[in-house]
Amino acid sequence: MAFKPNYRFERRERDRLKQERKDEKLKRQQERASRPDGPLSTDQLKQIIDDHQAWLESGGATGTKADLSRTEIEGTLRRADLREADLSFASLRGVDLDHVRLQRANLRHADLAGASLWQADLRDADLRSATLRGAKLDDADLSGADLHGADCTEGSFRGARLNVADARHALGLTAAQLEQALLDDGAPSSD
Repeated sequence: MAFKPNYRFERRERDRLKQERKDEKLKRQQERASRPDGPLSTDQLKQIIDDHQAWLESGGATGTKADLSRTEIEGTLRRADLREADLSFASLRGVDLDHVRLQRANLRHADLAGASLWQADLRDADLRSATLRGAKLDDADLSGADLHGADCTEGSFRGARLNVADARHALGLTAAQLEQALLDDGAPSSD
């Protein structure tokens, strides 16, 4: 007996998934619209991080993935777990992000000028066109991070893990900055 695809089921399933995506997009738009102008309050930020933590721990079954895109954040996010969070176009100027976990986070076009990211985990983070001008990334792990077009002028990378291929596309990154970083040339190790 040959397998026959059930096209009606596939179409219904595609339509259902499409509607779910529309509903999720509408929900995010409504959340953004309800945010006040100016920086998020401490309570709002704490609630978003708590919901995100529940989302991470449940594998997406409960909680809500953090959407901090286009928000203004002040103060500290020290030791926050924001893996896979959306911080695109966010303003994080001068924010304390020491020890923060930002693996696979979307930080495209984020303004991190003067921020402290000491020992931050930015593995596989999307930092395309982000502003890292004067940021402190000492001992941060940027393995696999996409730095294409990121402005790294006057940033500190002492002891930071960087992939040479990724760093090559950053703007304002000098040889002196790279000398202080722990560079991975992408070649397979001989261990």
